[in-house]
Amino acid sequence: METFSVKFRAGNLDLSAMVTEYEHHQKFKVEMVTKEPDPVLLNRSPEGEWTVTQPGQRNFSEQEFQALERAIEAQLNEMYSVNRMLVLTDFSDEAANAARYAIALAHQLEVEKITLYHSYESVAVPATAFAPFRGDFTESPEDSLQKITELKHELQQWLPENTEMDVRCEERNLVNAVVALSGQEHIGLVVMGISGKSSLERVLIGSNTISVATDSPAPLLIVPPVASFQPIKTVVFACDLKRVSESTPVLAIKQFINTLGARLVILNVDRDGARFDPDAIQEMKHLHQLWDDQQPEYHYTDHEDMARGIMEFAGQQGAELVITVPKQYGFFESIFHRSVTKKLAYHTHLPLLLFKEDL
Repeated sequence: METFSVKFRAGNLDLSAMVTEYEHHQKFKVEMVTKEPDPVLLNRSPEGEWTVTQPGQRNFSEQEFQALERAIEAQLNEMYSVNRMLVLTDFSDEAANAARYAIALAHQLEVEKITLYHSYESVAVPATAFAPFRGDFTESPEDSLQKITELKHELQQWLPENTEMDVRCEERNLVNAVVALSGQEHIGLVVMGISGKSSLERVLIGSNTISVATDSPAPLLIVPPVASFQPIKTVVFACDLKRVSESTPVLAIKQFINTLGARLVILNVDRDGARFDPDAIQEMKHLHQLWDDQQPEYHYTDHEDMARGIMEFAGQQGAELVITVPKQYGFFESIFHRSVTKKLAYHTHLPLLLFKEDL
């Protein structure tokens, strides 16, 4: 549930309203004053069609309701657009590669601003994992600023013409910084690198990456060290059939894919023939209701090694990106399990985009 403000025109008046969304951007309550006893209630279909379920006491005309609906739609587009990127760096080769990937992706997404961020928080971390700094090496603020400024100068030659870049260095917990900056700077995408097979396992299990994915308001793009940017034309969205309509951030994912102009392929991960039980059949119905307007291809896999099955399928589809939604329960509880994630490391040529679960 989110609350935001919109402005719209009714007759000769410019009005402001507080809008509260429910049921994953399918129902909206609109109030002209706080705790209005008779608010406007609107429904929005997965296809983006609006209906007025309760007109409230304002006696808006059909044209005025349409103006209100357009204002809400515009605000939703703004909320889920990737106008700004936050690119994390520890000055490693892997982080530099992720930054170059982010710059290239900024062209396709038409990003307005990129912020390079480095935390030199003095904590001990494994040297092979992505971290604010390396092992037992403690950086000074001056050294960090010099390095990130040099990185900025290196990257600016590839920056889109209308995209600005700034830098931030500070001694702050990385996850806390990402959460704070995502809100303050209206970040639409966080980008970070990983450094190989052993570190992928460490990074995804209980350290910075999964913490950022869990806590950040913005989606997290994990760029493997061997990834080189190719225009994203095909995206695989891997999901299980659990709480589909309750947990999937549909609007955010649709906005991202539509901005890319990419083909969407949905891969349902089936375990033990679960797609044939009544609950799974109902979940499949919900899945189609949510996504059919995007005209995706639907596929199923019952690969005994779920992580390998996803990445092999993505390769067969010629995908340039895999999207997942780490969930508290279900399939993704196991994809981030050590044994599965270690195997996933063998297929690190594709970037992995993690969207936060809708709650």
